[in-house]
Amino acid sequence: MLHRGLVLALVSSVLAVLGVTAPGAAAPSAERRAAPRVERHAEPVLPDRFQEEVVLGGLDEPTAVDFGPDGEIFVASKSGVVQVWATPEAERVEVVDLSTETHNLYDRGMLGLALDPGFPARPYLYLLHAYDHILGSDLPTPQWGVPGVPYDECPDPEDGGPGAEDMGCLASGRLVRLALAEVPGGWRAAGEPEVMLEDWCMQYPSHATGSLHVGPDGDLWASGGEGAHYLEVDHGQLGAPFWPGANACDDPAREGGSLRAQDVRAGGDPTGLSGTVVRIDLDTAEGVPGNPLAGRDGANERRIVAYGMRNPFRFAFRPGTGADPEVYVGDVGQGGWEEIDRFRPSGRQPENFGWPCYEGPDRNAGFDPLDLPLCESLYKARTASEPFFAYPRTGALAGETCPTGSASISGLQFGASRSYPAAYRGALFFSDYSRQCVWVMGKKADGSPDPRRVRPFLQGAASPVDLLTGPEGDLYYLSLGVDEQGYPSAGAGSLRRIRYVAGNRAPVARLVPRTPTWGPTPLEAVLDASGSSDAEGDDLTYRWDLDGDGGFDDAEGPEVRTTVTGTDDVTVRVRVADGGGGEDEAALVLHPGDAGPPVVSIASPARDLRWSVGEAIDLSATAVDPDGTDTTVTWSVALAHCPNDTCHTHPLQTAVADGTTVRGPDHEHPSYLLVSVTATDARGLSTAESYRLEPRTVRLRFRTRPGGLPLSVAGVRHRRTWTGTFIVGSRITLTAPRRQRRGRTAYAFARWSDGGSRSHTLVAPGRTRTLTAVYRRR
Repeated sequence: MLHRGLVLALVSSVLAVLGVTAPGAAAPSAERRAAPRVERHAEPVLPDRFQEEVVLGGLDEPTAVDFGPDGEIFVASKSGVVQVWATPEAERVEVVDLSTETHNLYDRGMLGLALDPGFPARPYLYLLHAYDHILGSDLPTPQWGVPGVPYDECPDPEDGGPGAEDMGCLASGRLVRLALAEVPGGWRAAGEPEVMLEDWCMQYPSHATGSLHVGPDGDLWASGGEGAHYLEVDHGQLGAPFWPGANACDDPAREGGSLRAQDVRAGGDPTGLSGTVVRIDLDTAEGVPGNPLAGRDGANERRIVAYGMRNPFRFAFRPGTGADPEVYVGDVGQGGWEEIDRFRPSGRQPENFGWPCYEGPDRNAGFDPLDLPLCESLYKARTASEPFFAYPRTGALAGETCPTGSASISGLQFGASRSYPAAYRGALFFSDYSRQCVWVMGKKADGSPDPRRVRPFLQGAASPVDLLTGPEGDLYYLSLGVDEQGYPSAGAGSLRRIRYVAGNRAPVARLVPRTPTWGPTPLEAVLDASGSSDAEGDDLTYRWDLDGDGGFDDAEGPEVRTTVTGTDDVTVRVRVADGGGGEDEAALVLHPGDAGPPVVSIASPARDLRWSVGEAIDLSATAVDPDGTDTTVTWSVALAHCPNDTCHTHPLQTAVADGTTVRGPDHEHPSYLLVSVTATDARGLSTAESYRLEPRTVRLRFRTRPGGLPLSVAGVRHRRTWTGTFIVGSRITLTAPRRQRRGRTAYAFARWSDGGSRSHTLVAPGRTRTLTAVYRRR
């Protein structure tokens, strides 16, 4: 094991080394995408001779993929729908719709999918999802969502509910096995899902279920987060006694909130799976005999192979490590660090990676001052396992140009492609959703990953939420789906392949309309493919299919004019060739006889609205189509979090309705809401308007008396008086260490100026305020 100080030194040494509109879319209105974009590269940047290609497009928030032995591609969406493609060119077939049972809220949803290793002789599909059900309750599902509505809510207190960030909507994680039957073009569910496990307590809408894989040992592996609040120092005091087993502030001996990740150490009650990785039998869901706690009485203890993690979102197995695989886990951090944790399942005890007592290489500044027994005993025993690699949530790794300021590790995979250069085969790739980046970690002489050799691989990745290996061994990644401006967008998700081309590289076709794609018939259109490119700089030729008959025999050249008669939509295509055998195609749809896309009128909210946490924000719009056809209005709301002036998004709500309501979320400042409304007519023409809504903020000052003693504010340790900006209504955890020293003088905590306990939650007021922790000499 590496000492935590060495991990920090490794990170420091790494840092020191370096120190277009979619085809067929309507022309944008003047207001379209007016809000500042979330920063990302215009084009992906890869090492020489690597190129990215979209294998499947038009996906709705894809979160997990697995490949069948005959090339089938199974894709799970966050909403709980699973689809299959027999080949990338085939039509999609819906396998099962579990959206009613799946709680699709914030980070919750269906996040794990795996085929049985004996497929299709064993025609089983395993799924891991946030289950819209209170663990142990007799109440039927869905507990919170509405059948037929893909995006779920957590009802607010004003509506008689607990509130997503107030008490929290209780849910669980569920692992099911689905028997499949072959149908024309794919596979469909044959009967109801068989429940294998229900556990993973979730109170707040993040740190939900994670990944699901069949390991090289033939067993089923799954991960899940601790379900605690994603901003506050949550040790079970929030919402108590709403959560079974959650403790009040004055009873820190129990294991509520983030401490659920240490539940296996607590004893005295049944062990939960929050913040763990488990290894179970494919048929019985029982713990595997070789697991560390295989001899224990508790069924969950027998399943656990690693614990003490905040959000073990993705994990991967190092090739060639056999029945005792070496496992690498990407654990999403909170305040300072993203971790890659490494373990094998054959130890005498399951690995404990220390959350929430530790984060990254250090003690957790939010939890250390609380003197919680579960953490204090861990500090004393020094038995927490260090992260294999940790990188800070701010700053760049290996000199890449990916956005900095925040981070969320989102994928791990080992290189397996025989077509890749030797340096990449067996190397560890890892991705970050917030930073839109993929790195590669080089190898030591024995082939194991070397944390001192990290370099960028793909800069400008399109919202990556998982890395995986394709049937031919190439690296693939799943893009959750945002548009060119960084806004969450339905149908913008994709599965992408990273290829290495030793010889001639195919060109990239680009096709844009120079005139509207709609208008009176006959429709005169100018189409431009001159933006197409070739990596080697080869001269390109252009052949066109302008009548939609599939033959590229209607025109040549980079720009063409065409006249379309009739009123039926026509798909036009261009085929671009480089003369060396490389080709690519692009397409768009022309809409002759259409008077244009709908006109949107937004009634509310006003663009100068300022919101606070929990405030109801009414969204209302009307849309009129010039042709008089029915239109569909879709609202999309996301939170943009912008530390260090670089933003990443958290989707909050999608609603298909003329009007809806969203409540101001609790998040760190600087943050703002991205609001987008899209009106779509019967022919698919659409108009979208987007803008940002800024929050109301307040400046708060935190100090001690006498001055100069450290305090913990929102989980961050400040060594002296500190002033910060907060969104009005947000909850801030304040913790004053019980005892402190300044020079030769010892002090003991006496009181907070607001009357709160030594560790308490402050709701950010509407006006500037100073909070003082008062100490007395010991």
